[in-house]
Order: sequence, then C-alpha cells, then structure tokens
Amino acid sequence: MGQYFADLHAGPESQLGSAPCAIPDSPEVAALRGAETVEELFALAKALNFQLRYRDALRVYDRILTLEPENALAYRQRAPRFLNTLQPERAIADLLKCRELGGDEADLSYRLGIARYLSGDYAAAMAEEDRCFSLVDEEMGIAAMFWHSMSALRCGSDPKLLRHYRPGMAVGHHTAYEHVMALLSGNLPWSEMEMLLQREESDLEYAMLAYGSALWLRSSGEEDAAESLLHSILPRDSFWISYAYIAAWNDCHRGN
Repeated sequence: MGQYFADLHAGPESQLGSAPCAIPDSPEVAALRGAETVEELFALAKALNFQLRYRDALRVYDRILTLEPENALAYRQRAPRFLNTLQPERAIADLLKCRELGGDEADLSYRLGIARYLSGDYAAAMAEEDRCFSLVDEEMGIAAMFWHSMSALRCGSDPKLLRHYRPGMAVGHHTAYEHVMALLSGNLPWSEMEMLLQREESDLEYAMLAYGSALWLRSSGEEDAAESLLHSILPRDSFWISYAYIAAWNDCHRGN
C-alpha cells in the first residue's frame, strides 16, 4: 500500500482510540526531527502522515500555525488529521477557517459534511453535502450523495440528493458508493448487495458497502442485522483511514 501509506504504519487503536502508538520513526521522520522552518515542518508532518501517525502530525501542524497563524495550507492539511483521529469539532473549526481564507468550496463542503456527520449534526452535514453536490461532477457527486443520504437516514430526513441517482452514472472509482445509492434507490436488490459484500476482498470497498448497507438495514427496522454488519467492518482494518471505516468505528465505540 505504499501509494497511500507506509508498510509499517499506525492502526486505528492508537489513532481513533487511546492506545499508545509504538511505530518507530521512519528514516524520513528521523531525518526531519530537527525541523524548525515552516517548510521543514510541513515535510515532517508529511512523513508522519505517511506512517499514519496523525496524532504526532497534529502537533507539527500546531507548530506551523504558531509560526504562521494564517497559513491556509496548514489548516487544510490539519483538518483531515482531526477527522482521522475522531476530533470532528476541531476539524470543523479548521475547515471553516479555510473557508474564511478562500479555500476550494467544493472540497471544503464535502469534508465539512463528513465532519458534521461524525459530530452528530446530521442536518448541517446534509446542507454541506448538498452544497458540494451542486459544485462537482458525477464522480465526486456520488460521494456527496452517499454522505448526504447517510445523514438523512440518521436523522429521518428526506435524502433528496438520491433523486439524482441513476444507473450508469460516471462515478469513476467510487463504485462502492454507487452500489449503496443503487440499494437505497431501489435499483439494487438486497440479495445482490449481500453477494457483493460476501465477495468483496478490498477492505476499503467493504467498509463503504457495509456501512451504507448497515444504515439502510437499520432504517428498514433490521436492527440486529444492521449491528452485525456494522461490527463486521472493524476487523477489516487494512484501510482504516477511510471515512466509512472511521464512521463505523465511531458508531461502534461511541454509540452514535
């Protein structure tokens, strides 16, 4: 998984939970331990992020913002690390600061929607994902539609973005999100989703399929089946940094 993170990397227990992180410094991290300038500190944060040591990286971003309190890039990079450590309120504050500083609105709305979702503010999450959907193409739109629909299921609201779903949308690599939207819209029978779940080998894809399906089951009154499916996500943690995995962890460990 070198494209996304180092082979030796931190796991959810230390980043989403409170377990100690025993991952040793990579050569890149070790070489940057004396970082003092903003440029060097960004490099150190990047090296720590590559090891998924987000809690350590957060302290580096704090140092950057002490030196440059209006550094938009630092806020933008720190915000998702707050999400990766289940600190959504702090992520919201950083993303709102990015909005104040003129950041990309589609990007900020999408991530604010997820941050609001993780904080339990589902109506605000829907509003952000609605805003994102209006600004993006179908590939990104299906992701906004997914989190908008998850928020609607959680608060009993109308998943109005689901009306824009149609089979054959240009979803790119977001096929798992598309399958869940097909399920919610009645275009994919549950029996077919069950087969997809049974056959899925990728932990990343499984987390998205299972999380969306669990919320659909819960909304259909199948509480036991929903809980079982939700908990099945946690052992499949080879790509625990995905937002669907983080949401499942949040639901299972914090009872949201």
